[in-house]
Amino acid sequence: IASYSAGRLSGVRGNLAWHGTLSEMGMVVISSTVMAGPIAATLDEAGMPTGEGGKALAKSFSRFAEALAWWADAAKAQRAERAPPY
Repeated sequence: IASYSAGRLSGVRGNLAWHGTLSEMGMVVISSTVMAGPIAATLDEAGMPTGEGGKALAKSFSRFAEALAWWADAAKAQRAERAPPY
């Protein structure tokens, strides 16, 4: 789950509430998250990381992307073996 906040971190913490809901919908929710707050101090107008927040985002994004890619590959392999039970 990727989330952001206009302020300190209030919007970012909202991602925790989505774990159960998305799981019930049959989605795999990976443990890695991407959180950025305050967003205006994390990304510039072109969407590029900036400042200390941008450095933290860039660092956490690579772990998030690796975990997401692993789960996507695992899901493809499992679907080749059998269909989902839902």
